[in-house]
Amino acid sequence: MKRQLSVKPLLFPMPTPLIAAAHGDERGLFTVAWIGMASGTPPTIGMAVRSSRNTLRLIQASGEFTVNIPRVGMEAEVDFCGIVSGEGVDKFAAAGLTPVPASVVSAPLVEECPFNIECRVVGIHEMGEYRLVLGEIVETHADESVLTASGKVDIGLLDPLMYVPGMQEYWAVGRKVADAYTVGMPIKERM
Repeated sequence: MKRQLSVKPLLFPMPTPLIAAAHGDERGLFTVAWIGMASGTPPTIGMAVRSSRNTLRLIQASGEFTVNIPRVGMEAEVDFCGIVSGEGVDKFAAAGLTPVPASVVSAPLVEECPFNIECRVVGIHEMGEYRLVLGEIVETHADESVLTASGKVDIGLLDPLMYVPGMQEYWAVGRKVADAYTVGMPIKERM
């Protein structure tokens, strides 16, 4: 039997990336909990950002941002960037993280994150106290250490840090259980 839990922002698990932006001499960094792929064509990321976030102001001014995927072991840095305001604080320095130039956008990449995505803003929509920011992916970067021999990102090697909303917990990804677009073929063939 299932029990109703009421309306809650629960979708398990979520990536917990560090979002960086820059405008002029200012740069910002924060942790976002509400993020995912919004489209495959063009490849677009959607993220809900609280309107009070200092880095949102930089994203709006520059029209660009980076999504930096931390690995397990970076929980303290990720949590810090989510609980401390960036106004008047250099979160890169305080968290011991290294900003490095991106190849297409003005926002920096986070060197310690083994996977990074560069985005250009294609839309910002008001949603209550949040802004839904849509960013088209214009480049991706991966450390050689997380790539397979064929050049694909190996999730096991990446070991991305995950967030569980509602429970306010950080988790690691589990094991691979099947190949997508393959495991369901026997059911399709019975149709």
